[in-house]
Amino acid sequence: MNVIDLLILIIVVTILVTIALGVMTYIAYKLRMARKPATSDDESTTARYFVLHKPPLDATDPPESDAS
Repeated sequence: MNVIDLLILIIVVTILVTIALGVMTYIAYKLRMARKPATSDDESTTARYFVLHKPPLDATDPPESDAS
C-alpha cells in the first residue's frame, strides 16, 4: 500500500464516520424530541425552577427617576 492509497483510505473512512455520526445524532435528536413532555400554556409564562424576588420598597430609598 503506497502513500496515495493510505490517504484515500483515511479520507474515505473519515467521510463514512462523519456521515454515521450525523445519522446517529439526528436519531438521538428525534428520540429526545419525542420524549419531551408537552407543556401547557400557563407553564410557559411562569418560572419553572426559580421565583422572582422583589425586595420590599424602603421608605428611605428615593424612587428611581432622572435626577439630572
